[in-house]
Amino acid sequence: MNMPNKSEFLEAVQKLAESVYDFHHRWNLINEAKSPFESIIERKKLLQEEIHELNQECLKLTSERSPKLLSEEAADVLYVAIGHLFVLNKTGILAAKTVSKKNNNKTIKTHYLDTTTNKVTRKKN
Repeated sequence: MNMPNKSEFLEAVQKLAESVYDFHHRWNLINEAKSPFESIIERKKLLQEEIHELNQECLKLTSERSPKLLSEEAADVLYVAIGHLFVLNKTGILAAKTVSKKNNNKTIKTHYLDTTTNKVTRKKN
C-alpha cells in the first residue's frame, strides 16, 4: 500500500474540514435557534446513510471492488462527521481537541493493540 506522508494527509483532512465549513455557510445549514442536540438528531440519518454506503462498498465481491470508491465513501463518512462537530459549535471544537489529546497520550506503557479487534486498549493494572 502506498502510504501518504504526514503533510499530504494533513492537507487533505484540512481541505475536507474547510469544505465542510464553507458548505454549511453556503447552504445556510447553521440554525442557531436549534440546540446542538437537535441539530445532531436531525443529522444522524445523514451519517447512518454514509456509513451504510461505506459498508456496501466493503461488501462488494473482490472483482467489483474499487479502492477509489471505497476511499470516497470513507471520506463521505468523515465529511458528515466533521459536520456533526461543526454544528456542535465550541463544544464540538473542544471535543475534537480532547479526543486528539486523549489519543496522543496513549503509549505502549498504558495501552496495547488488541489484535483480535485492532483496537488500542487500556492495559489492566
